[in-house]
Amino acid sequence: MPLTTKTRLRTLRRNAMTLALLAAWTGAGYAASPADTAAADNIDADIAAIAAADAKAVPPFKHPGILVTQTRLNTIRAAVQSSATSAMKTGYNRLLQDTRGSHTYAYSALATVEVVRAAGGPQEGRWKNDAVAAYLNALRWAVTGDTRNRDKAIQILDAWSSKFTGFTLAPGTDAPQAWLEAAWGLPVWVSAAEIIRHHNGGEAGWTPAQQTRFNGYLNKLYAQANQASSRTNNWGVSGALAMMAAGVYQDDANRYNAGFNRMKQMIPLIVYSSGEVQELQARDCHHPQYSLAGIAQAGEMASIQGDTSLWTHTIGGETQPRFARGLEYMAKSILYGEGVRDCRSNGLYAGYSDIAVNGYRNRGITLSNFQNATKRGRPDGIAAEFLGYSTATHGRDDY
Repeated sequence: MPLTTKTRLRTLRRNAMTLALLAAWTGAGYAASPADTAAADNIDADIAAIAAADAKAVPPFKHPGILVTQTRLNTIRAAVQSSATSAMKTGYNRLLQDTRGSHTYAYSALATVEVVRAAGGPQEGRWKNDAVAAYLNALRWAVTGDTRNRDKAIQILDAWSSKFTGFTLAPGTDAPQAWLEAAWGLPVWVSAAEIIRHHNGGEAGWTPAQQTRFNGYLNKLYAQANQASSRTNNWGVSGALAMMAAGVYQDDANRYNAGFNRMKQMIPLIVYSSGEVQELQARDCHHPQYSLAGIAQAGEMASIQGDTSLWTHTIGGETQPRFARGLEYMAKSILYGEGVRDCRSNGLYAGYSDIAVNGYRNRGITLSNFQNATKRGRPDGIAAEFLGYSTATHGRDDY
């Protein structure tokens, strides 16, 4: 085994043993659970899978290619225009209730965005809301053809890419918090830009000069977001997702592959062999789902680009993909209160359930419990940290 690989594996082993320290950085008060310790003890069983994570370059990238393809955009349009009821149409109708998707939405770009530890201040809220608004308007334009939505999305993208210079830190906020905020926000901004730039072969008319300015904005976000990938909890997943998204949009194989490889490394560290999801026992019912949402969205992105291995990744002699095992474990906690935490008073986090069901049904894999939880929670809405409305984009009616 090459020295660099050995070094990396020793680092992964040490990280699995020191989750409590990682939480001190995040301000989460994380304490290592028995399952965390077991994961550290059993990390050797995952060495082969982690060491074999290296991806191949995928250029030319497929566009649109973050979470929706041109074919999927056409499918959404057909579902919305149909007189028949469908999960996708129901999800889209809920999306229409979000006022941020209106062409009358009032955006406000800022030169700097103040990051607030473990909370979120008004400037963060403005930045996130404007990102969602750009995405929803871009999606609505692609589905309905209303050029007012197209124009609003472009206005928001141009305003922020022209004005934003960076993040600042509120008193008591550590610098890494900006890494996480950038990791959460980058895929949302990129998803909007990807549609505006590539829908129907560039029909929006977003000029090369506008695209260049947005690339500069994206690079500023990437410089923060990629640092989050060094963590071995939901931060690492978020950072890896952001790296992949930037790579696709910028046709940058190095960025994409770095994120993809990190995501594949994260899967056995996030989902233990029992199916338990990291942070479920020691924290709550929603932080583990940050990781599940990030992996699901990465799995869809990678599938669009021709690699389904995030969905199908197995460890050792396992017959069920490790990520699928984590989804089922989380669903049982939500539906029946089983496992290390009873989450019956909670639901599935928005933005990933229909993506995950679609991804596994396309691979011929049925997740009975997760599918039941998904149907119970439909249609999903917006997610505070990730792209939401997965029923609108990936809802299906064959289960």
